[in-house]
Amino acid sequence: MAISDPVEPIPPIPMTKKRANPLRPRIARLALCIALATASPMAAAQIFDDLTVRSQSPETTQVSIQFNAKVRFKRAVVSSTNDLVTIYFEISGLTGDGRSVFEESRKWSGSDLAPSFQLRYFSASNQPAEKRLEITFKNPVEGIKAGPGADEQSFVLTFRKPAGAIVRPDAVAGPKPVSLPPETAVTGILSEPDRLQAEMITVARAAFQRGDYENAIAQLNKLLNTPPGLFSQEAQELIGYAREGLGETKRAQAEYALYLRLYPDSEGAKRVNARLAVLNAAPATETTASAPRARKPVTTSWGGVSQYYYGGKSKIRDEFTIVDPISGATQIDTQSLSSTDQSAVVTDVNYNLRHRGAAWDTRVTVRDTYRHSFIEDQPNRNRLSSAYVDLKHENSRFATRLGRQTATSGGVLGRFDGAVASIGLRSDKVRGGVEAGQLVDPGLGGDKRFYGVTFDADRLRDSIGIGFFATQQNASGDLDRRAVGGEFRYFADNRTMFGLVDYDVFFGKLNIASVQGNFGWGRKFGVNFLYDYRRSPSLQMTNALLGQPQATLSELSQTLSQEQIKQQAIGLTPVARSSSLGVTSALSSKWQISADYRLSSVSATTATPTLPASEPTGHIKTTSMQLIGTGVFSPSDVFVVNSSYLTSRAYNAWLIGLSSRMKIGDAWTVEPGIKYYVQDNASGSKSERFAPVGRFAYKRNEHLSFEAEFNLERTRTEADASKEDLLSLFYYAGYRYDF
Repeated sequence: MAISDPVEPIPPIPMTKKRANPLRPRIARLALCIALATASPMAAAQIFDDLTVRSQSPETTQVSIQFNAKVRFKRAVVSSTNDLVTIYFEISGLTGDGRSVFEESRKWSGSDLAPSFQLRYFSASNQPAEKRLEITFKNPVEGIKAGPGADEQSFVLTFRKPAGAIVRPDAVAGPKPVSLPPETAVTGILSEPDRLQAEMITVARAAFQRGDYENAIAQLNKLLNTPPGLFSQEAQELIGYAREGLGETKRAQAEYALYLRLYPDSEGAKRVNARLAVLNAAPATETTASAPRARKPVTTSWGGVSQYYYGGKSKIRDEFTIVDPISGATQIDTQSLSSTDQSAVVTDVNYNLRHRGAAWDTRVTVRDTYRHSFIEDQPNRNRLSSAYVDLKHENSRFATRLGRQTATSGGVLGRFDGAVASIGLRSDKVRGGVEAGQLVDPGLGGDKRFYGVTFDADRLRDSIGIGFFATQQNASGDLDRRAVGGEFRYFADNRTMFGLVDYDVFFGKLNIASVQGNFGWGRKFGVNFLYDYRRSPSLQMTNALLGQPQATLSELSQTLSQEQIKQQAIGLTPVARSSSLGVTSALSSKWQISADYRLSSVSATTATPTLPASEPTGHIKTTSMQLIGTGVFSPSDVFVVNSSYLTSRAYNAWLIGLSSRMKIGDAWTVEPGIKYYVQDNASGSKSERFAPVGRFAYKRNEHLSFEAEFNLERTRTEADASKEDLLSLFYYAGYRYDF
């Protein structure tokens, strides 16, 4: 969860002049949380982890988009031209700062499965905490559906294959088996579990027909992991045939032997015994399960280079009403101040290389960002956010990632230099792993190193998966955190649910408890929900160093006992709670409406010798509605009307916003918008903000594009004896080259 108020639509504007500010108590309250949190683990990190395009069935293609963060799907919009899909979502742990423009793209070159398309990630115009993912296809595709993936880090997109698509298997198979066994006879109406099995067996048989044995095995394993049903016997026989097709003799023999134990008196037992006799008589040189199978090596690379100039200016005008205590005369004192808030060129380089050959899958990822500042008190900065090697061995189910990476599970707190590794255990469903490394952004307490173990079981029953972890973190050699936790995953068609628990056994305190889910009924209606409890930042002994002159826990222990350090760390680590419920409903083929209700709060913190205690925020309630239209004014446009009402103990606020996305020809994209925000503070002051926004993009070709954006804000704050006007302009312009 973001520590800064996740529901304030437009964040406060940084100013360079000291003056009275009616929002200062709340800003100071949140500053403590931000100082504790140091840097968000996703700040300037690589957002896309992997992109997979595969055949889901003979008629459909599936695109799986994997993130380097936990994501929460909210809604998806498909343009009337069927060449643009917009997914609105949130990222756990990323702050809602609307001014930090962080974008990323990924290109798919196209194949028989799908036309070329581009992924673009950036913040939504009217809701800084809400993120937007655009998938833009070169050519329209039909039957598009978008939703959450099988875990908290992915989205899935499905659509009908282009006309004339031919799926080419990527494996050079071993000796093909004889013709497949007959299909299971079906009489009457199938139950829901049997209907799902029927769909999987149909997809598997279609994969057999085109020689795609890998996909057939994937579907059959999925079926066999469901409770026994009408098609389980057929699937057990077919998976032996698929193993034969890949030349995996020992695995095929094992599958056939299991079939005979389960169905010894069946009609299929004769066919299976015949296949076993053929395999037993095969030469010893035949490919075995332990040997790498002959798959044609494939090497691919992708990435991009971008350079943007970011600029920002503000002009402040203050009016103070001064009353002479003797004469009662009124005098207005006016002061003005102009400043340049930011001026920098940001260069980003992103490179990925992947090689698949035999049983090994190797991937190299590097992402570096350099910020050159033209303002004296803002230093230049280079940030190597990702630099790792991924290794996976299919037969042994061994996987490891080595280098600089961002953790999303296992109880690790953010970016680190180190390694995670896992291997399949007795069952194909179960994995065990280890993790170790050093945090890149340690914050308080010096160098932070960790180590831990993980255990993961997927598809245990139907679509359920679970995971467990235990981890310990030390700061400069002193114990900082010791935690255990678990994850729960449920994934099925149009239904997902994910849960996380993190408990610190050293403190004896709950650190995180979170659950989120999505339920959909086609493209007509959807519901999403969230409950999130977390100590923010994560509970650590080094939190007690905030506001202390000591730099390490060892130094602090010279004046405080371990129990006193514990209590101070707990007192300085607020608890952030958030719950939300959202619904999305299609009104027509062009319009859909969504509504969200969010309830959030941040607890109080205790005083230290150098920091005063902070009050709790109380409940902050936000009600939002969004009306989204596609093809309203032109075939490819997307039009959004957004309204939010926020209430809290410190202030009440309204936000109204309009935004649109229009394509002009094949090269230009224009996104104009406007926001109006009004806030009534409990102190008696009132703030109003008016902000026109514009974004422009010119696509020179499939690789090169130019972009620019401006955000002009006019803010007026009125109190009993003062008025303040602020005019602020934020803008950026640059290019992006993707390959």
